[in-house]
Amino acid sequence: MTSLLQPGYKLTLGTQQWTEQLMSLELHLAAAPSLDVLTVTLPAGAPLKASPGDAVDLKLASGEKEEAVFSGILDSLCHTPGSIRVRALNAGGVLAQVRPAVTYEQATAGSVIRNLCGEAGVDAGDIDDGVSLAYYAADPSRSALDQVARVAAWSGAMVRISAGNRVDAIVINATQAEVALKYGRELVTLERRKSPAAIQSFTVAGESGAGDTGSPDAHRPTTDFFAGSRPDGPSKGNRWRSEPALRTAGAAASAAAASQRVYKASREAGAFTAFLQPGIRPGTVLEIKDAPDGFPGGPVWVNRVAHRIGPNGAVTRVHFMNGGDSFDPTALLGALAGAIGGLL
Repeated sequence: MTSLLQPGYKLTLGTQQWTEQLMSLELHLAAAPSLDVLTVTLPAGAPLKASPGDAVDLKLASGEKEEAVFSGILDSLCHTPGSIRVRALNAGGVLAQVRPAVTYEQATAGSVIRNLCGEAGVDAGDIDDGVSLAYYAADPSRSALDQVARVAAWSGAMVRISAGNRVDAIVINATQAEVALKYGRELVTLERRKSPAAIQSFTVAGESGAGDTGSPDAHRPTTDFFAGSRPDGPSKGNRWRSEPALRTAGAAASAAAASQRVYKASREAGAFTAFLQPGIRPGTVLEIKDAPDGFPGGPVWVNRVAHRIGPNGAVTRVHFMNGGDSFDPTALLGALAGAIGGLL
């Protein structure tokens, strides 16, 4: 005889730990520049002592496994006659509150991200170096979170906040699944969305087209952004954008390839609801076993997650995009190598 799984939680608010009495719990996790948000609701009479600014930590248990899923600070409290609603944010929320005014020279995308984390007083985790930059001016028109997401995207990296509240910026390799879930067992619903690929190519124009960030030409504007290899101009199927901070043809090509691969992945996307799966976060690569005909089996990669515990049970809602060979990081390296080859 098998027993039913008993999901649970351990929520620390300041000096108090809660393992029961919550009316509801929702944890939304998403890649930057979106924010991770934890919202919990307690009865109005709960003996809550925590205040805004206190530490918040959350572990979720599926009944088989317990995992830390969130660490941050209490952002706000809302009292009503029937409840107390607590909202908590992590390092992403801190980055979103900072408007830096600083310039970096001869840096990589990764070093810019690490320094912006330092400016905001948050911890950097796994950070890929990414493209090389002659300079980068972080101006106050954007938050530090927006700056981090922008710079990371030029290298095809996803920015997410780890369960330990560290900022990660990594290129997702979605060619092989890390986790396998079974439709009809862990998964209770499954949706698929397929959209036309109206855009055939993405082009990013820097402002120099130099071969190296150390070259004097990297600081000189030019009319030839592509070092003699200009692609087809803007049109219905060819999307262009300008990124003056990308001073080399290689960095611009990497940014264009990164946009292309995310766009292609988004054309075949979907969502599912599963019994509580605490280990799933943005960037997790999944395989869906026993998917009905016409539905993606995988690998797919996660871009948004919501964990919910309430009167109706404990579930995880996941939004994913297509993975496989089309989401291989070597495609970005190939674009960079091709741009560099055109300069030789």
